Amino acid sequence: MVEVSVLEQVEAFYASAWDKLILSGVLVFVLLAVALPLALYACGYRLLKAKTEEMLRKLREEALADIRAENREELAQVRQDFYNKSKALKSMALHLEGNALVKEKNIEAAALSYLEAIKGYLHGKDYVNFRLLISVVMDKCLPKLSRQQLADVFKRMDTAEEQYFAELKKIDRHEYVKQEIVELRLRMERVKPAEVVK
Repeated sequence: MVEVSVLEQVEAFYASAWDKLILSGVLVFVLLAVALPLALYACGYRLLKAKTEEMLRKLREEALADIRAENREELAQVRQDFYNKSKALKSMALHLEGNALVKEKNIEAAALSYLEAIKGYLHGKDYVNFRLLISVVMDKCLPKLSRQQLADVFKRMDTAEEQYFAELKKIDRHEYVKQEIVELRLRMERVKPAEVVK
């Protein structure tokens, strides 16, 4: 009986060891098959989330930079348009002042106002009033001015005749009114000396 009891103990030992081995194998399998992929998924998810947040941050920064650049360009254009329109409005006042001075027969002062207004109209792209005023200067002012009076007008404008026309040419870079500018310059060159003017 002792043999049976030893055999039973050996069998119980091996059965217990086998059960423990199977249990250990199942635990290892569960860890490798379920827990490890879950752990890898969690790490991958965190990395993906971090990369996604970084990409979103970069996209936001790029979008903001683009918006700022567009706004800067639009703001610069608005400022330029405002500057041009304010020049045109000031030119209207100078135009009216020149008309009043012509009625008072103060042709030299009228020419000064008109020449300043011509430049402002060109800045403001008001080509209708620009052309009208060129005609007024050529018809009402230049025939009544002497070469010296015309030089005085430019001196009061703090510029020289050549510089004035160079500035007009620069403002009219697309040459919309090139013909009118050239015609005004030619008419000014034909202004007579003081003793010939009536």
